[in-house]
Amino acid sequence: MVHYLKYYLQHLYSLIVLIPMKRIIIVILVVYTALVKAQGSYDFKKMIYGHTLDEITLITNDGESPLYIDDLILKMFRPDTSVSDYELAMGYYGFVLQPDYHPDKFIGLELQVMRLNDDHQWKQAMKFADSLVTNYPTCLMGHVELSYAYNSLQDTIRAAQHRLIYERLGEMIFKTGNGTSMDSAYIVTGLKDIEVLTQLKRMRIKKRKRKTKKKHTYEIVTVFKDFEEMEIYFDISLMEQFRR
Repeated sequence: MVHYLKYYLQHLYSLIVLIPMKRIIIVILVVYTALVKAQGSYDFKKMIYGHTLDEITLITNDGESPLYIDDLILKMFRPDTSVSDYELAMGYYGFVLQPDYHPDKFIGLELQVMRLNDDHQWKQAMKFADSLVTNYPTCLMGHVELSYAYNSLQDTIRAAQHRLIYERLGEMIFKTGNGTSMDSAYIVTGLKDIEVLTQLKRMRIKKRKRKTKKKHTYEIVTVFKDFEEMEIYFDISLMEQFRR
């Protein structure tokens, strides 16, 4: 979006030199309208860590920004105490805006990795899981399975690194709401993320259902925790928004 803005401003400057003031005003109005329309293209209206999706687009797509998406992904893979939840959020939610994101693209690979780990084929699981998180860095389940494979192969250092990644991402996602209603639903970008998050909360999934309200789609999960049954709400609208 920033690149488009620079493009418009450069051409606007050349027009200012050549055309009368009345036409300059018209050109300004046309450019402003085009930018507003471009920035208002998302159905997702909730604020994420204080930002609209349009603002996250501007923040993470600017190569000169300290929150440029490529830099945020690197921080996501090394989430030490210097990396904030805000930076993790901009990386996790900013990734849905990238051409590589597709909520269904790697489901088969996720299932294959899980199956390999279940069959104790840890070297193959490690290889496939590494490919998964390389192409889909915000995949919580990918980091869970990669951590499990490394741990099974006695590589406890790398296992701990990936456990820290999905735990930190989980902590960040839990701060997007409290999960008790549609209005306060946790915002996720992958269905498998829901399974990881419920495991982090030590909850056992009993059933799932889906509802739509005000252009937002929710996965409502019935879970058991401390011998009690409850419903947890997850907003999966970003998956619907960017399903191609």
